[in-house]
Parts: sequence; structure tokens; C-alpha cells
Amino acid sequence: MISPFLVLALGVFLIVAELLIGSFFIMFFGLGFLIVGVFGFFIEIFWYHQILFAAIISVVLLFTLKKPIKNRFYNSKNEVKDDFLNESGMGEVKEGKIYFKGTLWSYDRELKDGEKVQVIGTKGNKVILK
Repeated sequence: MISPFLVLALGVFLIVAELLIGSFFIMFFGLGFLIVGVFGFFIEIFWYHQILFAAIISVVLLFTLKKPIKNRFYNSKNEVKDDFLNESGMGEVKEGKIYFKGTLWSYDRELKDGEKVQVIGTKGNKVILK
């Protein structure tokens, strides 16, 4: 029989390794060893049964809890709009380019510096003016 303290230590080590690695996989094996380590204080079983039970418990926990826990931690309720530059708004001509949303954009025609322009959208590295 492997000492329950050693099995618990292995479980804690695997959980700490999961925190450092972030694979969201090793944690379940650490939990399996923790459960077997706790049972080791009450039930005396052979070492190979301890390892087998830890593996079975770990795989069961992995398949039953991974998806719900992952969805809980990685589910974003805030939708990120990534094409905010393609919105319309007011821009200003600076140094022969259009200053719009914090960026200088190219434009084909000549415009005077300081002139305000209505931007409809962007395409590539150029703006579309009204």
C-alpha cells in the first residue's frame, strides 16, 4: 500500500501543476489522487489498486466535469465587436490623411488640413467618405 500522505501529496502536486500549466486536464488526475488518498486512511488496499482507482476516478471526473467547468470559466457574456473601425463617424484631415478613430487613414483625393469629413467606413487601409 502506498502511504495515503504520499497519494495526497501527489494529488496536490498535480493540482498545483495544473495551475501553472493551465491545460485544464491535469487537475482531474490530481482530484482522483486526492480522493484515493482520503480513502487510503480508512481502507487498506494494494498499491496497484490505488493507482487503478485513481485513474478510473480521474477519467470519470474528466468526462463528467470538464465541459461544465470549462463553460463556466470560459463562457463570455460580453460580446466583443471586432469591426468597430468599419463604423461611420466624423474624421479630420491631418497631414494629407484622414484622422479617424485614433488612426491616420489614406484617401485618394486632396483635402485641406483641419477639414472635417464624414466617414462612412473603412476598407483595407483607406477610408470611404460621404
